Amino acid sequence: MVALIAAAAIQCQARSIGPGSLRRGGTSGAACMLAAFNDCHAAGYTLSSFGVDTIHTETFRLVGCKVYVTESFRVVPQQPRVLGRSVCSRLRKTGTGDVVADRCTPRSTTSLTKLGT
Repeated sequence: MVALIAAAAIQCQARSIGPGSLRRGGTSGAACMLAAFNDCHAAGYTLSSFGVDTIHTETFRLVGCKVYVTESFRVVPQQPRVLGRSVCSRLRKTGTGDVVADRCTPRSTTSLTKLGT
């Protein structure tokens, strides 16, 4: 008898930014994703920005050394609207200390600590 055991995915600490200078979650979630990527270990992470009645979110899922990125926008109380999806083959730390997903299809580079970059 063969037992199949699925490795549990790591849930990295979420980060919330804005409005203004409000910051929650620090950069430990992005560092957690980078460490999981280096080990090809399943992981998840969410970066969000909240307005008065809006939520802008980028969700990162690491599966089999690929990073799946989903960007969505929500006007409360409506359901979130997906703005874009990409699949990236690399996570790396930049010279400024930011963690980014790149080598993506469609072609893009996405920050794990700043929205819209």
